[in-house]
Amino acid sequence: MKANQAYLNKNDRAEVGVGTLIVFIAMVLVAAVAAAVLINTTGTLQQRAQSTGKEATQEVSSNLKVFNVYGTRDGTPAAGDIKHLQVNVGLAAGATSMDMTKLIIRYSDGTNTVNYAWEAYDGTPSDAAHFQATWIRGAGDGSATNSVMLSGDLVQIIVDTPADLATRTSVTVSLIPETGSPVESDFKTPATYGSDTSITLR
Repeated sequence: MKANQAYLNKNDRAEVGVGTLIVFIAMVLVAAVAAAVLINTTGTLQQRAQSTGKEATQEVSSNLKVFNVYGTRDGTPAAGDIKHLQVNVGLAAGATSMDMTKLIIRYSDGTNTVNYAWEAYDGTPSDAAHFQATWIRGAGDGSATNSVMLSGDLVQIIVDTPADLATRTSVTVSLIPETGSPVESDFKTPATYGSDTSITLR
């Protein structure tokens, strides 16, 4: 009888040991799976955070800065209303280089609204749907292969107005870069142009 009890006790201890081992292995497997999920999630979140940070930096640091806006009239002596706009721009402090071929200019005078796309500068006036850019300071030349504006560059954007711009007209010119926030330049034409060929608008 005692021998049978001893045999049963030994079996009981073995079963308890096996059960504990199974539970331990299960816990290790669960912990390994949980760790793998956490590591994968952390990597994904890190990539998203880096991407978001880069995009946010571009939004903040890629802005254009408008220095002056001039209007020009044709004829000698000058007569009639403004037919061309010259917008002098540069990069804001801390901004990265900007490809001018990707810039869009939106013009609105209350009657006409036009979106201008880039056109390579060739010394001839642009048409009603495009703008041209020339470098006042810097190494760019407005060509298809050399139209990247760098820090310190001063660029003149030339736009033909969709209609002759009369006196006392409110105008909004928005410069929309490929990355970064749009920059708006509002102005109102003066009460008279006199005999001036070039009129400072902003």
